[in-house]
Amino acid sequence: MPQELTIGLFGFGSVGSGIYHVLKKKNIPNLNLKTIVVKNPEKPRSISAKHFSYRPEDILDDRKINVVLELIDDADAAYFIVKQALKNHKHVVTANKKMLAHHFEELVTLAQKQGVSLLYEASVCGSIPVIRTLEESFDYDTVNSLKAISNGTCNYILTRLFQQPQPFEDIITDAQKHGFAESDPTLDIDGWDSKYKLIISNYHAFGVLNRTEDILNVGVRHVKPEDIEFAKEKDLSIKLIGHSKVVDGKLEAYVAPQFIPTSEPITSIAFENNAVEINADFAHQQLLQGKGAGSVPTASAVLSDVTSLLKDYAYPYSKARQNTIEPTSANHDIRFDDEKLIKVYISAYDRADLQPFKFKTDLVCGTQKQLQYKIGNISIKNLKQQLMHSNSKVFIAVFPD
Repeated sequence: MPQELTIGLFGFGSVGSGIYHVLKKKNIPNLNLKTIVVKNPEKPRSISAKHFSYRPEDILDDRKINVVLELIDDADAAYFIVKQALKNHKHVVTANKKMLAHHFEELVTLAQKQGVSLLYEASVCGSIPVIRTLEESFDYDTVNSLKAISNGTCNYILTRLFQQPQPFEDIITDAQKHGFAESDPTLDIDGWDSKYKLIISNYHAFGVLNRTEDILNVGVRHVKPEDIEFAKEKDLSIKLIGHSKVVDGKLEAYVAPQFIPTSEPITSIAFENNAVEINADFAHQQLLQGKGAGSVPTASAVLSDVTSLLKDYAYPYSKARQNTIEPTSANHDIRFDDEKLIKVYISAYDRADLQPFKFKTDLVCGTQKQLQYKIGNISIKNLKQQLMHSNSKVFIAVFPD
């Protein structure tokens, strides 16, 4: 018999309201939404105020509630909620990738100690079942690489630029009007959002837990029409990619725009859609694609996590377990490596902006109308260090192997 689940929901924004309406529509047996806690009593919402509470303890201290859905934007507040819920022996479903990336080991360890589940499918690619696929379909298949388009805002921007090159600011304004970009899009367009998602994915794919400060994140803020022309002339697309690849037991991982041949399937992923390309020893190349954001698509991932709790599901963390207790496995002792040389394109309107960037090997210098660019090989670590000390408005893209 499935266990009875009594749910407390934190947040009634896009995803919170989406899961509320999905649960009401589906009327799933053995599953009851008891309490919704929100922060602002004055904010207009789609249902009556009588359905809401404004005190976190109304969920966290209620012994009848055994599942907490954490669906708020504030990563610090989410951390408090999730940690307290786990301490109180409640299962947790969350979509907060920033909170998870910063506190992953602590929260996973706490959930295991308390004998409850911490699930977060919606934190990576919305409706796309990336984590469950990695855990269940690739548990004993060696994953060699991940290539993820995991930020709908950036993919929307790049799609529009390839349709018609135009000023970046115009597309951001348009994306905001259509709900594809936040009023402050910094976390999206500078690659932070994709980095948090990559950290989570890497643990399930390779059993390696990266720190946020380890991973290079380069965004699309300074992409220019001439960069798009450069790509088109060479039959390439540009996608913001969360990239992970294991070679000889070393994991290279970064977030950056990539030049990708237009013949590759992942280049067909357009507008706000997301995709994850998984390459493994036995399954070879698999491409998962779908809606990476939005109220109902993301709610579908939350719903999948909730209903899996009816069967007492918890992530097995198969790759991390293999690294720890199965020393003969192919994934054993994978180590993060940021010394890997990558081929990089850097462009700016002023050649002086390119001078601070020193390659290990210079390959090409050139112009694209008013744009100046250079191409060379540099380690991931050195590129990250040079970016930290640069105020230049340069665009950077990687030529993958």
